[in-house]
Amino acid sequence: MSSFSEYFKEASQRLDILSDLPEPCRELSGRLGTSGTLDPLQLDDAAALIAWARDPDRRALVHAAAQRSRAGAPQTVEFIIPVYLTSFCRNECLYCGYRRSNPVAERVRLSLDDLARELDLILAWGHRQIELVLSDDPEFGAERVARSVELTRRKLDARGGGMVALCAPVYTRDDYARLRDAGLDWLVEWQETYHQPHFDRWHVTGSEKRQFEFRLDIWDRAIGAGIRQVAFGALLGLYDWRYDALAAIEHGNYLRRTYGLEPHALGIPRLKPARGVLASQKPSRFAVSDDEYRFIVSLYHLAFPRARLFFNTREDYDFNLSMVLAGDLFTVDCETLPGGYLRPRLPGQFSTHAYPSRREVAAALERRGFVCKYLAPETALPQVEETAALETDPERWNTAHREIRAHLDDWETILDRLAVREAGNAEHKSASAALSEVLHFFKTSAMAHCREEENELFPVLAQHEEDAAKLQSFRGAHERLGIDLDKFERQVISYDLSGDPSVLLTLGERIIRELRAHLDAEEELTRNASGTRPAVTASQP
Repeated sequence: MSSFSEYFKEASQRLDILSDLPEPCRELSGRLGTSGTLDPLQLDDAAALIAWARDPDRRALVHAAAQRSRAGAPQTVEFIIPVYLTSFCRNECLYCGYRRSNPVAERVRLSLDDLARELDLILAWGHRQIELVLSDDPEFGAERVARSVELTRRKLDARGGGMVALCAPVYTRDDYARLRDAGLDWLVEWQETYHQPHFDRWHVTGSEKRQFEFRLDIWDRAIGAGIRQVAFGALLGLYDWRYDALAAIEHGNYLRRTYGLEPHALGIPRLKPARGVLASQKPSRFAVSDDEYRFIVSLYHLAFPRARLFFNTREDYDFNLSMVLAGDLFTVDCETLPGGYLRPRLPGQFSTHAYPSRREVAAALERRGFVCKYLAPETALPQVEETAALETDPERWNTAHREIRAHLDDWETILDRLAVREAGNAEHKSASAALSEVLHFFKTSAMAHCREEENELFPVLAQHEEDAAKLQSFRGAHERLGIDLDKFERQVISYDLSGDPSVLLTLGERIIRELRAHLDAEEELTRNASGTRPAVTASQP
């Protein structure tokens, strides 16, 4: 049987040409006329529109045509809420907060009991379309995911029904048959980027995810297993958006031709900063502007007039609200950490925007003439355990800070030795080895301490408004430390090759100085905490 990856080998060459057209390759009047249509936009049409709309003034006509293309669609907007199952990952995707080597990432696995408690809460809010999401956790295989699907299916059916979606690592055809039997309604999978050279660059060698063709063929396997409601898309910002948008359109055309089905949904995620991930925070030549993003949304609406565009909290609420059309998906409540709805405000996979309450959003959509689906009336909230009080033994935090300060002293001593230029080669090798040991402590024990503080200490202090801004800055300091440790590790490797410690010294001195100041500020905050909170008394080094 043929597969999409086989077809794509030839199609990708054509996409290279079409994504860089200087002028439209065909007449566009039929596409931008006044009559509404539900005919999908073909690949050449899409390429012609991209070329024609290089002039920003023409894009308004494309937006208007996109709105007309949905004129005959049901005037509904579907609510959907993501529920993360695990944040452990064996992959090294350079843009993702859950990449394997990210020292600041919070690692959580939900048990079925944990999932049940979280589902009870969000079902009480009224949500009836659940997207289960997970990273590529080696301890969370397809069978364990199937049990999570079964639990979600039972919980929804007990409330009158609903939809179960899944965004997970790619599986075999037999795995998809098992998930279908477990009660899965539709399947989500992002190709990230369809441009293989850049796909390989973003996914480091050794990652399980670095199987480009196996990932392209997911829908051949899933549809063959009986899952016919599928969602796909590209993460905009990993490569030239013109290429990836056209590739996604041609992916949908392949599904139409081969299986006679329309995409159930189409993802429109745009690359956003992820905590502890430098690659996602640096300016990129592939960054997608707001104007380009709005154009891509209109292009997808024209290409997939019956599909749901998947609006999510990566984007600003007002921006999303201005683009959503009949038949689309809309996320309001969004936590990207497993168990995040029970423990809000903890950082997750990527940055998201704060949205109004789900009822306010529903009212805004209804004022625009939409009927909101999969949001039932709220019911009594389940009993949720209170956040644990601050550790009663302050010595635990004192001990951790003393250990960190001791390692900072060691780090500073090693740098002082490196600063002596006349030191011999053996001395430099010894210092390099010692730095590696110090780095290991800070990337493991020190970062684990940072996460413990955020989980246990910060939620209690955050209940007091005067501390909120400081806590946010502390969380930012933890993230910078994780990124700086990565930078420093690369400089140690560079020093081993060049023998020049200049950059290593400058960077190391800055990290040590900033971390000492950070520890001082944290200790001052806990010392001065109001009498309603247990105080943590810091011992002086």
